[in-house]
Amino acid sequence: MSETTIKIEKTIAKHNMLQKGETVVAGVSGGADSMLMLSFLLNIREKLSLRIIVANVEHGIRGEESVKDSAFVENFCKENGAEFHCLRINAPALAKEAGESIEEYSRKRRYEFFKSFGADKIATAHSLSDNIETVLFRLSRGTSLNGVCGIPYVRENIIRPLLDLTSEEIRLECEKQNIPYVIDSTNSDNAYSRNYFRNVVISDIKKINPSFEKTFSRFIMSAAEDNECLDILAKECLDDCIEENALDIEKLKNYHISIIKRAVVLMLEKAQIKTDEMHINGICDFLFKSGKFQIKNDFFAISDLKTLRFDYINNSEKKFKAQRKILDSKDFLNNCELLRKEFDFCFDCDKIIGDITVRTKKDGDRISPCKRNCTKSLKKLLNEERIPADKRNGIPIVADEIGVIGVFGVCIDERVCPDKATRKFLLLKITEDKN
Repeated sequence: MSETTIKIEKTIAKHNMLQKGETVVAGVSGGADSMLMLSFLLNIREKLSLRIIVANVEHGIRGEESVKDSAFVENFCKENGAEFHCLRINAPALAKEAGESIEEYSRKRRYEFFKSFGADKIATAHSLSDNIETVLFRLSRGTSLNGVCGIPYVRENIIRPLLDLTSEEIRLECEKQNIPYVIDSTNSDNAYSRNYFRNVVISDIKKINPSFEKTFSRFIMSAAEDNECLDILAKECLDDCIEENALDIEKLKNYHISIIKRAVVLMLEKAQIKTDEMHINGICDFLFKSGKFQIKNDFFAISDLKTLRFDYINNSEKKFKAQRKILDSKDFLNNCELLRKEFDFCFDCDKIIGDITVRTKKDGDRISPCKRNCTKSLKKLLNEERIPADKRNGIPIVADEIGVIGVFGVCIDERVCPDKATRKFLLLKITEDKN
C-alpha cells in the first residue's frame, strides 16, 4: 500500500467519511484528482460493500475537448464496472440567462446533479492545493476567520477524501498506479483567477518557501480549530442571552465583541437570513442605542436598549378611522368619567384649524406636548417614551391643517389642549381601518 493511499485512508477515518453499505456519488471530471479518488473508491468498494455512482458534468465550455473528457470517464467506468451518469449543459449561455458567473452557475448545477441521486455520500476530489487557492482567493477579496478555514472535510453528506494531498502528490500517485487522466487545457489560462493563483502567485511563493503548501495547511488547520472554539463559545453566549426569542443586551455586553457577532449570526441563521460583515457591525451598534436596522427587505434588527430582537416589519402604511363626538362644556362635565374610558383623544374643538386627519407619522412631524413648555420632533418624543422602533409606524397621529395635534397614547398638542375657557370638546375614538 502506497504512502498516498495510507494518507487518504487516514483522512477518511479521522473525519468518519464512509460507512459500510453506503451509496456514494463520485464527482468525476477526468482530471488527475478525480481519477485518483475514483480509483481509490473502486478499490475499497468490495471491502466496504459500497455502491459507487460516477457523476460527470459536461459544461459545454471547451467544445469537443470537454465532450472527449466525458467519453474518457465513461469508458473508464465501463472497463471497471462502475455506474456512469452524465449531465450535459451549455453553462455559458445558461449562466448569462441566470445573471451569474459561469463558475458559480456551473458549481450550483454540479451539486444539484450530485444530490439528485439521493445517495448517502457525495465525494468530491478537492485537494490541499485547491484548499490553499481558495483561502488565498478569499484573503485577496477580504474575508473573516471563517473564510480562511478553507474547504471543510465534511459538509452535510459531502466528503472530500483527498483534502490532505497536494496536486503534485496526486499526479505522482496516478503515475505510480498507472491511473489515466485528462488535462483540462483551460488550466493554463491565467485569465481565470484560480489559475492565476495556482500558476503565478503560489508558484512565486514556493520559490521563497518550497514547502509552502505544507506550512500553509497548518495555518488553515489552526484557523479551523480556533474558529470551532469560537463557535462553541458563541452558542454558549446565545443560550445565556436569549430570552423569549430576543437577546438580553445587558448580558450580551458581558461578552467579547467577537463572540457577540457570532451569536448574532447564529440568531440570524435560525431565521434563515444570510448577512455580511457590514450588516453585523450595524446590528451591533444597536447594543448602545434604540431603534431599528434593516437587514434585508422587511427583516429588521430592533433594539429598545433592553433587548435586541429580529423580526419582519410590514412597512405598508396603516389606515385609521375616527369615531367623533362633540360635547359642550356642560355635557362633558356631566359625562367625563364615562368619556375618559371610551375615547382616545379630547381636544378643544374651537382651537382646531380646518379638517382633521388620522394617519401614521411622517418625517418632519413636530408637536408641543400639553403642559410641557417645549416643542420636539415625533421621533425624539417616541424615543423618550421608549416606544419600540418597530411599533412607531403603527401609532395613530391626529393632525389638523396646521400640524400634529395628538399622538395616540402619548399626548396632545398645547395648541388644542382644553382649558377653563373651553366651550366645545371634540372626542375621538381611533380604530384601524382594515379595509
